[in-house]
Amino acid sequence: MNQNPLRKRITDQFSYRGERADIWRAFDLLLNTDAFLNLGYSEWYQPHVFGSSQRRLVTEIGSRITSHLPATDGARLLDVGCGRGGPAIHLADQFGFSVTGLDLVPYNIERASENARGTRVETEFVVGDATQLPFATDSFTACTAIDALVYLPDRNRVFDAVADVLEPEGMLVLSDLVMRSDVSERERSAVDSFAEAWDMPSLGTVEGYSATLDDAGFVLEAVEDITGHSVGQFRKWTSLYLQLLESPIRALLEQLLRAYDLDPTAITEQVRAAHRALPFLQHVVLVTKAKAL
Repeated sequence: MNQNPLRKRITDQFSYRGERADIWRAFDLLLNTDAFLNLGYSEWYQPHVFGSSQRRLVTEIGSRITSHLPATDGARLLDVGCGRGGPAIHLADQFGFSVTGLDLVPYNIERASENARGTRVETEFVVGDATQLPFATDSFTACTAIDALVYLPDRNRVFDAVADVLEPEGMLVLSDLVMRSDVSERERSAVDSFAEAWDMPSLGTVEGYSATLDDAGFVLEAVEDITGHSVGQFRKWTSLYLQLLESPIRALLEQLLRAYDLDPTAITEQVRAAHRALPFLQHVVLVTKAKAL
């Protein structure tokens, strides 16, 4: 598969190659990123960094689909940007979907297949390009994209491809990190720096997603801002990390990271970029339906 430089960096990052991969290896120490690469979802009384916040977000996405379908047992669902398979396996186990997961990164698909091995759920995982889906027309009743499209520059082509493989009136429910629409030029620059530091293309907005979905033939039924349940809680963790760097404990923190073979400089660059951008970001769920023929 031909890859442009951005896609190569994304592939390297999620294959644990290169300095940008260290942040994910650090997350491995706290989160179940061996299966779930998506952001989490937590009510006010639930701990966010620990527990199963990432799985909770997948449950939220699945419940949006089931509320629109008469039945989900055996219904075919495509998970675009499936990562390491945790969401697909959970959607199959919790809701009874027959799930096909697709991801650009071969390493992710290897891990997803390994994670599914030994389970009794109906899943399969495919390496592929979300802009050129290798499936027949009307193959799926529903589709999810859980915090995955933020890494894809050609979102309009993704929605066109998904529309082609969904049945008429099939559901597409996605969650994603977007830029607030009212940002200033200075704030936009902070968001762009964040995207560059994390190997992302420019972040979209809710309005941009809405227009692109409409062009692809989807009816946008709901937009839910879940920032307060997810990234709204992250800034206290980035603040804590940056405060520790300004304290006498900095040397100990950096020594600990190096003990896990992690590069403190690379991690700090990404944490700083995220910290500056977080006030200008939203985490949203979009519930859509393919138009009837």
